[in-house]
Amino acid sequence: MSVTSTASTSAAEAPVDPRPRFGIGHLSIAATDVDRLTEFYTTIGMRLVVNMGRMSILELRGGTHLIVRPGPPGDTSLDLIVDDIDETRAVLDGAGADPSPIERGNPHDRFTATDPEGNLLVVNSNHAIGPV
Repeated sequence: MSVTSTASTSAAEAPVDPRPRFGIGHLSIAATDVDRLTEFYTTIGMRLVVNMGRMSILELRGGTHLIVRPGPPGDTSLDLIVDDIDETRAVLDGAGADPSPIERGNPHDRFTATDPEGNLLVVNSNHAIGPV
């Protein structure tokens, strides 16, 4: 009679997660018109989670949530990263965000734009060094 072992994996044998320990859960941005700013960000590629009228929550890649809330606008800067900077610049141009020319450089290319509430968007080409 043979005996089958079902030994469990020890902590020392557990796979190591290559991702950084921390991610950003939530960012907050103020708007005089929550619906208008929510529509802008969904138009350029953020995912709407919920719009509660008084505030909305949008999702970015990696699960970060952008909270759009009422308040005085124009004092926020978002530093965003994208895979295709040329296409993203065209999307922002089409959305009326007045993007600057792309500065090509090392470690990434970048441009700036402005959302409808006057907040600065700094858009960078992706230069992640591993799974994120």
